[in-house]
Amino acid sequence: MTQTLTPMRPRIVLADSLRGFALMGLYIVHMVEYFELYWYKPEPGWVHNLIFFLFGGKAYGLFALLFGLSFFIILDNYQRRGQDFRLRFCWRLTVLLVFGYLHSLLYAGDILQLLALCGFLLVLSHHLSTRWLIGFSAFFLIQIPQIILIILYSIVPEWSYPGPRFPGLMMANFEVFAHADLPGLLRHNLMEGQWGKWAFFLETGRLWNIIGLMFVGAVLGRSGFFEKTDFKATRLMIYLMAAVASYLVLWALKGGVINLAPDGMPRWAAGQVFTYYENLALIAAGVFLFTLLFNATFSRRLLMCFAPAGRLTLTFYIAQSLVFVPVYYGFGLAAYSFMGQVPSLLLGVACWLIQMVLAWFWLRNFRYGPLEWVWRKLTFIGFNSVRTN
Repeated sequence: MTQTLTPMRPRIVLADSLRGFALMGLYIVHMVEYFELYWYKPEPGWVHNLIFFLFGGKAYGLFALLFGLSFFIILDNYQRRGQDFRLRFCWRLTVLLVFGYLHSLLYAGDILQLLALCGFLLVLSHHLSTRWLIGFSAFFLIQIPQIILIILYSIVPEWSYPGPRFPGLMMANFEVFAHADLPGLLRHNLMEGQWGKWAFFLETGRLWNIIGLMFVGAVLGRSGFFEKTDFKATRLMIYLMAAVASYLVLWALKGGVINLAPDGMPRWAAGQVFTYYENLALIAAGVFLFTLLFNATFSRRLLMCFAPAGRLTLTFYIAQSLVFVPVYYGFGLAAYSFMGQVPSLLLGVACWLIQMVLAWFWLRNFRYGPLEWVWRKLTFIGFNSVRTN
């Protein structure tokens, strides 16, 4: 007897558009920070302040949230067809981890490795109820592991230390990025160049932030938030205003609360916790504002222009490093030393527009981006999809 299987859901254009917007934000941040070499000899100014307020700490957060959403959609699609895709998804994450490591040999700030490793937590918890997922997301977004560390640093001073250690590791990386030849850069990033990034993720609490946002994405996937077509503008406006109000309250309280912590790592880590709280409020505000504008006829067509790039995020994310790391690093043009943030911002905007056009042309002829196609092919090696029962 043939069983009619539930069809897989169509692509969610709102999610693709938001993912493309997040990719743009992450790319512009990379451009104005010279793919990390801005921090070698920083010169703060209005470009830095503006771009980092708009996208710093937010674009990667949207990426993590949408990764959790994509995770849920893929597993749910196969569950609808009567298949448990969790083991295959673990293999998919392993392939992404390899992609990320290879990418990090050129650009040590790669985020794909972190997303892949954290994705295994989503696999382990996929069978749990939505309440459990909400609990996990709250645990990590509140920064409970970081708060426990702050308490331990405060009550056991000998466990604490004067300040974060990742800046020293990163400065050693910057010396290599700025002056090494290409073979030297690759050798450095095989192992030594990786430590600064992971120390940054742990000491600042960004690791917990990313895990929490991935769980939020999975919860939003279960709720069908991005698939709804009957959003009420009034409700979205209320959500938006609540998010903005939360940011303002956090901003007002930040200094007073941080000063309650002892000097050294406790106070520094407390400042990081509040920074992530502020970023969460702004990420929420951004999602609600984007959704509000996407559901308005006059702005939907404009925001949908981000959707093609949102379907080629893996290809573009890695291609951006392949093109611009040689522009800014010492083995290439060493533009970090002379270009400046304003020209870098203008170059970034111009090249982003080119990427949007390329994505549109590519998807007119192909279903997947080049690296998306490779990732998919490697994912499904030896996998037979169930068609009938």
